[in-house]
Amino acid sequence: MKHLTTQEQFVLCLALGLLLTGLAVKTWRTAHPPVRVLSQH
Repeated sequence: MKHLTTQEQFVLCLALGLLLTGLAVKTWRTAHPPVRVLSQH
């Protein structure tokens, strides 16, 4: 079994971290939709 180099481990962790961050932001935005302010004319 081939072990990953330090650089490969770093890239893999970075990619997984970005993926999880994007998923968390998507989930949070779905649960908290933006409040629309009605302009009064």
